[in-house]
Amino acid sequence: MGESKFLKKPDSGTVLVTGAIFIWVFIVNVATVSFIFPAIDAVLTAGGKFFPNTYNAWSTPTWPMFFVTILYFIMGNDPKRSLEIFLGGTFGLLSCLFLFWATWQLMGQSAVFRGEPGLLSFPIAFIPVIFVILGVIILGGAWLPVIFNNAAFTYLIAGSISLGKFFYTPNGVELYFREIGNNFLVFLIGGGIFLLGCIYIQKALIAWLTAKAIKAAAAAQGK
Repeated sequence: MGESKFLKKPDSGTVLVTGAIFIWVFIVNVATVSFIFPAIDAVLTAGGKFFPNTYNAWSTPTWPMFFVTILYFIMGNDPKRSLEIFLGGTFGLLSCLFLFWATWQLMGQSAVFRGEPGLLSFPIAFIPVIFVILGVIILGGAWLPVIFNNAAFTYLIAGSISLGKFFYTPNGVELYFREIGNNFLVFLIGGGIFLLGCIYIQKALIAWLTAKAIKAAAAAQGK
């Protein structure tokens, strides 16, 4: 049965490399979700950094590191594009901070919590801020795609999902900045380790398969 438009038959090398990366991704998922991150949460909770319940919005997030590999696969498993992921992701998370801070200011939330009248409602305050951010990412991508790219969009969207619940908290700016700070550390450290593992496995197996093919070809010529 030949290949079709929707189905193809991979060679043994592709299956080997893909399978090895799958095992690595599985191990990292199990280790982080079941052991490493709960241990980090326990330490931070004991230090007063988180609320007692470690399985709430204040626990160490896992998505920032997992999105790194998702973007890597979307970008064709190309190690040369790793910089796009980390620079774009960094800009996306910084954009979350700007989105929250600027909207907070336009809403006049500081005044509200002092018992004074606010300025604008959330929908009205949100519009000009997101207009600027999207404009920078979309238009800036034409000149500097290494920063203004799909990774920036991804981390902007994911990082701002929890944004709404902080607007009506007196110390919302501090709490949201802490949350994005946690996201950034997991993205940079956890995502870096995760991605380096994928790249190393991919390069090592490709090099081994190439050397094996060269050796087989040389042996065939010697016959």
